[in-house]
Amino acid sequence: MPTLKTLENIKRGAKLTLFNGIYAVLLAIFYLFFSTFILKTNFKAIDIVWQVFSKYNPQINTLILRLLLLKGIFILAIGIFIIYFSSYIIKKKDKASWITLFIVGLIFWPSLLTFELLDKNLYTAGAAFLGWLTFIIGMLIPIRYYTQREYEEY
Repeated sequence: MPTLKTLENIKRGAKLTLFNGIYAVLLAIFYLFFSTFILKTNFKAIDIVWQVFSKYNPQINTLILRLLLLKGIFILAIGIFIIYFSSYIIKKKDKASWITLFIVGLIFWPSLLTFELLDKNLYTAGAAFLGWLTFIIGMLIPIRYYTQREYEEY
């Protein structure tokens, strides 16, 4: 039987990942509405290339903008996923949900951070790092409960 402190840790970790999911949704909204700002920031280091793309080849400009919008939609979908599974963990304390959320978060946040670092955009990389950090903290709080052998469902 889990102790009261263990249940509080599970709820605390799940609430932190719930806020992480809300943060991911807000980040996705930022990507969707401020995509031109992000593009200008991404191409800031090579401004002349951006001017060439936008002036002489608008198809490439549109393609890059669509890829950025697709990234925003992907972040939105993962944010909704994190919110759903976190709220389910708060209600049921299910181990399979925690493992699924753990794996998806460990793939999503570092991947997003890597792409933003490759784009050399410190603003979005900082936002991705903050998301990754809060997700990891939210997952580590209840990890002792979920990794024990005599796991008891609550």
